[in-house]
Amino acid sequence: MTRRFLLALAAAFPALSAWAAAPGVAPPPQAALPLDLALRDATGQPLRLGEALDGQPAIFAFADYDCVTLCGTALGLAAATLPGTGLRPGRDYRLLVLGLDPADGPAKAAAMQRAWLGEGTALAGAARFLVGTAPALASAQAALGYSAARQGEGFLHPLALFALRPDGRLAAVLPALGAAPEELRDALREAARPEAPGLFASIRLVCQGSGSGRSAALLGVLAAAAAATVAALGGSLMLLRRRERRV
Repeated sequence: MTRRFLLALAAAFPALSAWAAAPGVAPPPQAALPLDLALRDATGQPLRLGEALDGQPAIFAFADYDCVTLCGTALGLAAATLPGTGLRPGRDYRLLVLGLDPADGPAKAAAMQRAWLGEGTALAGAARFLVGTAPALASAQAALGYSAARQGEGFLHPLALFALRPDGRLAAVLPALGAAPEELRDALREAARPEAPGLFASIRLVCQGSGSGRSAALLGVLAAAAAATVAALGGSLMLLRRRERRV
């Protein structure tokens, strides 16, 4: 049993090390996106962040526009969950998404928006899918303490939703998968209050690029290691009980 346990840990160690070193979210004190951040919208028009916010709080997310599996799912879930908040898109909040790849143009941003938000809806009208230059993207990520790394054709990056105040200051951080309507509602209400302290959650789910099966493989290894740990503990308890009976 001990030998199996050690072998399982040895197999899991590289994956555990990669998971521990994975990019994450660590907002600095008074984190805020600069309102003069120069971007472009899905039509190709220049747009500064302050113009995209338009004096309203917003749910903001980074996304890989080529990643349908996790980034697309996360945006689709946000689009499906936001109506349950009871808040009105375009009046109470906006939805902003910024592509991670500076090589992506407005066409990819528009395609992602159509795919997950549709057209002609209130949410689609209140959403801005944005692109930026490499310096602009680096500035945005640094401002929110968000780290992403290119991996093959995609990106290794956290799946997170940021609630921004109308002045760009960070009010809350939530996981992009699994956030409930009431959590999004509370985050947006927090963002609408200028002096609120903010709500922050631990972001652990990481997207590893479009079409990559490494996330699932990593979860499988972690599950196997956890099962081996439980089995090893159970075996140790059985051995202790046998020894106690002999005594």
